[in-house]
Amino acid sequence: MGSGAALVFNIQRFSIHDGPGIRTTVFLKGCNLRCYWCHNPESLKTTPEIQFIPSRCIGCGACAAACPYPPGSPPGCPSGSPEGGKKRTARFTSACRGCGACAEACYAGAITLAGKKYGAGEMTELLLKDGPLMKSSGGGVTFSGGEPLLQADFIAAVFTALGAEGVHTAVETASNVPWGAFEKILPLTGLFICDIKAADTELHRRGTGAGNERILENLRRLAAAGADILFRIPVIPSYNDTMDNILETGRFIRSLGRPLPVELLAFHNICAGKYDALGREFTARGTQPPPGALMEKLADALRALQLEVIWKQQ
Repeated sequence: MGSGAALVFNIQRFSIHDGPGIRTTVFLKGCNLRCYWCHNPESLKTTPEIQFIPSRCIGCGACAAACPYPPGSPPGCPSGSPEGGKKRTARFTSACRGCGACAEACYAGAITLAGKKYGAGEMTELLLKDGPLMKSSGGGVTFSGGEPLLQADFIAAVFTALGAEGVHTAVETASNVPWGAFEKILPLTGLFICDIKAADTELHRRGTGAGNERILENLRRLAAAGADILFRIPVIPSYNDTMDNILETGRFIRSLGRPLPVELLAFHNICAGKYDALGREFTARGTQPPPGALMEKLADALRALQLEVIWKQQ
């Protein structure tokens, strides 16, 4: 989309988990990894998507009436319409264009649209409305996703404007992008929050669909550039929760030549409803959160490597 516009699926105000202080976090659509445990499945595609929660549907038929295309006729949105006041349980057709007309008409909140286009100027103006609160709390703005650096030009345009107003900026990234994306925002970004899923490239490929060679090289270059970095390790049971992986990851972070903090994030499955709303399978549905005792053991192993570790019992 370039610097002119980006597709956003959520703007979360009063966030306290995405950098220092009270922040506004902007979630951009689009990701080039396919982590099987992804907590934001609505972020993966680069097009708007309809989300449908059947339990909220009251069978009023407003969605079918608002659809620009006749139900059942490609690319019609609802594959069936309410009859006799019954709740509509039919899925949306794969040909749905995601125009959002049904979501706008659904006052029951059963249908929502994940994905709205914002221009850089429009986004900046929206974010600066929270400027006084962010500044007074030591907070700022964080771009997340998905993979926000797939739209680095847009972020650079917004961060340039925010920086002129003294607003702290941060980016959450999996770092699986060309180094040029980092270069565009490096002088404009106060904090990089970087995921490391696995230190071993084959383990990384098994969980995400891609190797980690480019990721680790980007992290080396980012650290060498003197960027402020917070590393995050999502702890996924039966995938990367082994002591060997945690120690290998910790040694990589130590090798970067300066002390950088590490945050452990425990897997949770409360995102399953998002997959249901999108009509997708959640591969990690049966996975349970890692026990607190294991999380503390992994944290202690990283501390033994003289790393600052952030982990809080949920």
